[in-house]
Amino acid sequence: MKPSEILNQSQLDELRRKNDFINIFSILSNWFQIFLSMYLYFLFPSAVLFIFCLIVVGSRQFALAVLMHEASHNLLFKNRKLNDFISQWFCAYPIFSDTTPYRPYHLAHHRFTETKNDPDLSLSAPFPITKVSLVRKILRDITGLTGLRRYGIAFKSIFRTEAETPFRRIILIVKKLRGFIITNSLLLIFVSTSMHWSIFFLLWWVPAFTYYSLIVRIRNIAEHAVTPGENDFNNTRTTKASLLVRYLMVPHHVNYHLEHHLFTRCPWYNLPKAHEMLKENGFSDKMCVENSYFSVLKKATSG
Repeated sequence: MKPSEILNQSQLDELRRKNDFINIFSILSNWFQIFLSMYLYFLFPSAVLFIFCLIVVGSRQFALAVLMHEASHNLLFKNRKLNDFISQWFCAYPIFSDTTPYRPYHLAHHRFTETKNDPDLSLSAPFPITKVSLVRKILRDITGLTGLRRYGIAFKSIFRTEAETPFRRIILIVKKLRGFIITNSLLLIFVSTSMHWSIFFLLWWVPAFTYYSLIVRIRNIAEHAVTPGENDFNNTRTTKASLLVRYLMVPHHVNYHLEHHLFTRCPWYNLPKAHEMLKENGFSDKMCVENSYFSVLKKATSG
């Protein structure tokens, strides 16, 4: 369905309006919270504070991933080169991601949502599952097994890069790893000189292997699993969330996933406005909206 069939031109223009300063603040804010969490634990080390800081850092890593996703839609900054540069070096590379290959993959997901050509179909197809199965998956997430598998697959893919000559193959592998190595080396140097080198591993990589994996799983389930899948209004789900849940699990309004699919040129900060416009235009009964992530998981475990 075309956006113009849902909202009028004035509404669409309002939704598509970009504000670069919001994303400048968002990126700086996410990194500030990451370093603040690290510094707090460095000053007052304890098991309780470690868990708290791990959750905060993991949620901010996911927030950076959400902003990288924005950049894949060219919504991070108005200038295309700045959009891609900031996305790569301040959002994607530090968390071992890459906007360039992610963009065509993700846009294919939008084009073929919940069809056999959807590259993300495997994330929603197995559902509903049993409660025991979900518990097993969550245990793998919080123990780091999911993260280990995720990074292992990524590294294997990179080192399987093919080229005309061995030298060319090495060049391509180095090119793929360059941004990740540079950004994480700088992070390690900064943390080591301002705090202690161990903080880099405890509160950068442990969250990436554990809490980040858990957030990604829950978000993937909520976005497309066990939806009616009949049309553009119900093959994707928006999930309502409290302020605390939004901070810890779904930053930058990523829970408004239906609105994002309907209006792919709408920046994240305008998605709540898109939700209200849809209701005003009489589409409430057609939209797939869930009241909480708990109710989503309940449906997803009805197998």
